[in-house]
Amino acid sequence: MSNGLIAVSNGAAASNAPAISRGQALLDCLVIVARHHGVHLATKQIVHDNQLKPGPVSIPDLARCARRAGLRAKSFSLSWRNLARLKQTLPAILVLRTGTAMVLTRVEDTDALAQVVLRDPLAPEDAPLILDRVQLAEVWDGATILIKRDYSLRDEEQPFGFGFLASLIFRERRILRDVAITAVALSMLTLVPILFFRLLTDRVMMHHALTTFTALCIGLVLLVAFEVVFSALRQTLLLHLTARIDVKMETYVFNRLLRLPVDFFESNPIGYITHNLHEAYRIRDFLTKQLFGVMLDSLCLVFFIPVMFVFSVPLTLIVLACCGLIGLWTAIMLPAYRRRMNALIAAQAARGSFLTQTLHGIRTIKSLALEPRQAHAYDVHVARIAQHRIREGNLITVMQSAILPIERFMISGTLAIGVYLAVTSTSPAAIGEIFVFLLLAQRIAAPLRQMSTLVEQYDQARSSVNSVGAMLNRPGEELRPGQGVRQPLIGAVSFSDVVFKYSGSATPALDRAAFEVPPGTTLGIMGRSGSGKTTVTRLLQRLHNEYDGLIRIDGIDVREYALDHLRSSLGVVLQDSFLFAGTIRENITAAKVDATFDEVVRAARLAGAEEFIERLPRGYETYLSEGSTNLSGGQRQRLAIARALITNPRILILDEATSALDPESEAIVNANLKRISEGRTVLVISHRLASLVESDAILVMERGRVHDRGTHEELLDRCDIYRDLWNQQNAATSSRQNRSLRLVG
Repeated sequence: MSNGLIAVSNGAAASNAPAISRGQALLDCLVIVARHHGVHLATKQIVHDNQLKPGPVSIPDLARCARRAGLRAKSFSLSWRNLARLKQTLPAILVLRTGTAMVLTRVEDTDALAQVVLRDPLAPEDAPLILDRVQLAEVWDGATILIKRDYSLRDEEQPFGFGFLASLIFRERRILRDVAITAVALSMLTLVPILFFRLLTDRVMMHHALTTFTALCIGLVLLVAFEVVFSALRQTLLLHLTARIDVKMETYVFNRLLRLPVDFFESNPIGYITHNLHEAYRIRDFLTKQLFGVMLDSLCLVFFIPVMFVFSVPLTLIVLACCGLIGLWTAIMLPAYRRRMNALIAAQAARGSFLTQTLHGIRTIKSLALEPRQAHAYDVHVARIAQHRIREGNLITVMQSAILPIERFMISGTLAIGVYLAVTSTSPAAIGEIFVFLLLAQRIAAPLRQMSTLVEQYDQARSSVNSVGAMLNRPGEELRPGQGVRQPLIGAVSFSDVVFKYSGSATPALDRAAFEVPPGTTLGIMGRSGSGKTTVTRLLQRLHNEYDGLIRIDGIDVREYALDHLRSSLGVVLQDSFLFAGTIRENITAAKVDATFDEVVRAARLAGAEEFIERLPRGYETYLSEGSTNLSGGQRQRLAIARALITNPRILILDEATSALDPESEAIVNANLKRISEGRTVLVISHRLASLVESDAILVMERGRVHDRGTHEELLDRCDIYRDLWNQQNAATSSRQNRSLRLVG
């Protein structure tokens, strides 16, 4: 056919469906549709970003992947008639009976022609597939996934504050509506027994109407039954509401935390961060428990206050005046309370930071016998918190001491005035009205008291919002999928007059640094402490973006690459690599969850970790405890190298990766380094020059500048810094060897 279209015969429609898994087909189709909407994805990236396990991908999983990429996906079961109406919403994804999927790009439905144009995700782009209506019905049962671009701000892109928190709550409109209905019903049911009391006094007791009394008792029993049902319904709805808000808020806070740049975590104590996370939970409790509970309980005021005006205008005005005095007194005392609350929160944050620091450094504390020193410092923090808590409590006592007589007057005063009005009244029903009014006044006292304490709780929550917002609303890294260059890396690296200064530092860490690394070569980087060795690798990973000059990979500015793609294409091993609690296999596959067991073994063999893993009772399924204390330092480091190699990165960074290894482990890694570096660019940073001897070139850094560059032999001949350090290390090695020989002799 013309236009490069490939037609399929009627009987061959099903057989021509590609023999790939449904999961792979759905992801490939998502990539094609996303590209139509201006979002550039890759199947490998989707698997990594969404931690998809090997196997079929469900439609809810696909919707989650689309949402993360800034798209909306929704599944439908459509007939041919409805499918023909999708012209403005194409392309779409059709899930076929065979379990695979294709992209629907065009539908033609006329009297003369009824056919669809499909895109096979495995076929070339210029080879679409044409099926007529009958052929389509043989392979498709109506399962369709529509995808569109989502231009709204995602949760993690919105600043943290009361506005965002309110939006979380009001998104649950249906549950809120149902909760409000049950609250109104409960308020009305609460009003009925009070009105029953008036009937008892005015009708039953005065006229001895036993029939009316029996009817009222039956009604009261039914009323209690309704109240139990509505109370249980309200509690269930509130439980679902708070659970949904909890999930969204905790996910939001954690995602915002992950977006913060690494220098934030390096410049702020872990205790400060964890304290703010606990403050976020306090905010959640305030919104879902205190605030929402008071709002629901206060609905009774809407019904009770008008009824109170009906019974007695003067007494109602007295009650409202007392409420106004309570509110005025609370507003006057609020600034002082706010100052004391902020001081208490700061003291608690300092204690949390100190406690976290102590737990992280417990080995040092034990080895240096610093327990008394730490205990004394902790006592100081605890005493300071107690002092601030007493000051805050004293102020609350003063506030409540002034509010209590106003509340008592609201009840006792209205009682005295009401009795006086009843005594002086000529109406026989006045006594019943007065007592009903007193019951109403007592009923509204509880929510009014809650509203006065709510002001204090709001101020605590406001302080928490400010502290958490100050942390989460910092500029974060750009992690939104579909943005930036995503081409596969080759491995050419170049620095051109790069100048970088750490925050708070007067001298630059890199000062017009310039060098090039051809693809597939190994570059060793050495220098004294503070010379800028590690800074080179940090800038290459885009851990910092504020620098002058140009850093390129394959001729492209690293800032043009999609951040997640760039980092997932780099393999990084640090001096003190962190291993997660879990099995050895889970740690190695952390960056590639769909890795096969053969790939895991290959990475472990390259890293020299296979020999000790196989000696473990459970091998690759051995569980590592928190901090991987059941492994030696050398074993942990070799696992970290295997984890970096599992993704087969085009650029591998070894930042003092062997400095913490014992000689045997270091010899194993160095022996494998040639195999590790095959086909990739390797940057090796080490203060042990013996680890750099086999490098294609060695970079000598000095005070942020490139002092020299050459092979090991060239630098020994012309570079004083390199030669002096080499001689020092070899002299120390010779001295240790001679001492060992003397001991043996």
